[in-house]
Amino acid sequence: MNKDRLRNRFELTIALTLFFVLCYAAYCDTIQQKLADDVLRLRVVADSDEAVDQAIKLQVRDNVLEIMQPLEEEAADRQEMQRLLREHMQEIANTAQQTVYDCGSDAHITACLAEEWYPTRDYDTFSLPAGTYEGLQIRIGSAKGRNWWCVLYPALCMDAADGEDVLTEEERSLIHRDGEAYAIRFRTSELLGCLRGMLS
Repeated sequence: MNKDRLRNRFELTIALTLFFVLCYAAYCDTIQQKLADDVLRLRVVADSDEAVDQAIKLQVRDNVLEIMQPLEEEAADRQEMQRLLREHMQEIANTAQQTVYDCGSDAHITACLAEEWYPTRDYDTFSLPAGTYEGLQIRIGSAKGRNWWCVLYPALCMDAADGEDVLTEEERSLIHRDGEAYAIRFRTSELLGCLRGMLS
């Protein structure tokens, strides 16, 4: 009788623990999805990992960010930023291509807005969990080199303090390193994002 009670209690404890873990995972996943819906990423992919191609990638980044600054200031929300990016996509592509030519390379540039899976990225004061995000993708040549990533909207490419007021408190709590609670939230979202990336 006692053994049956103990087994029942053990099974109930396991079931309740699993239930709360799944609920917490769903909560973290929801925050990550809301975060992905509120941001636009920027990804610049170098032609190769050769030093010259990596230097070209950074020059392309700098020149594209110069175009982005007035657009970011003009955009009232994410949808407005998407519209501005589409309107200025040819200018962005032309600037990136001219930068590549000025650096002495004839690599072809492609630029577009698209959704793709991003791995976890750590920045100076915050981190973004792995997941599917929409972003401006600039690919140089064969695009087989290392990437440069940032958050285009809100404007976090240069200063994480700029533009953060467009994120909700939950979203800010997910990306900022504020102790053990942050680590659990972040790692849960990171794991779910990685699993989703593998499945897709």
